[in-house]
Amino acid sequence: MPKAVYILTREQKRRICEWITRLKFPDGYASNLTHYVDMKELRLHGMKSHNCHIFMQKLIPIAFCEMLHECVWSALREVSLLFQIICSTTQDVDKVQELEYSVATMLCNLKKIFPPSLFDSMEHLIVHLPYEVFLQGLKMKVKNKAHLEASILEAYLVEEIGLFTSQYCEPQVLCKRNRPGRNGDLAMNDTRIQQSIFNFPG
Repeated sequence: MPKAVYILTREQKRRICEWITRLKFPDGYASNLTHYVDMKELRLHGMKSHNCHIFMQKLIPIAFCEMLHECVWSALREVSLLFQIICSTTQDVDKVQELEYSVATMLCNLKKIFPPSLFDSMEHLIVHLPYEVFLQGLKMKVKNKAHLEASILEAYLVEEIGLFTSQYCEPQVLCKRNRPGRNGDLAMNDTRIQQSIFNFPG
């Protein structure tokens, strides 16, 4: 009976384990993964959660790109990218919304490859992660824990009012609408023409 496309040969497992033992990370980025490699059994065990995240987000796309079939590798790469975006310290709203629509397709691609025994409730929780990122933004607005909904609503209204009133400012006035991002690449003296809501009749 032929092996499944996601199964590695013993030689491939040995190469990956040796590659992991030779990895060097910057100080504080991850612990020494050599401690978790079992060269006799050719497997990883005992990894802490932070090291699992590093392996899942950064190393899986690199480690298996030449060993697995293209369909398997692309499915694993999509999951890796999902966790990279969700676990990022700065969130791009457009990317998170795009993930919310594409995560179901991502899971379907995994189900076409891996056996049903792999998929329990934990794997299906991935579907809810992009929405949880949005909820985290709302939870950060809570100031009065006795009145959660009212506190979120008040902070949301203040944010929206600030955004809409900033449209009445002149283009050269620095406000929330035209302020460059904290880590943006644009210069402060960027002279691009700002769209105005007052240019259109009606």
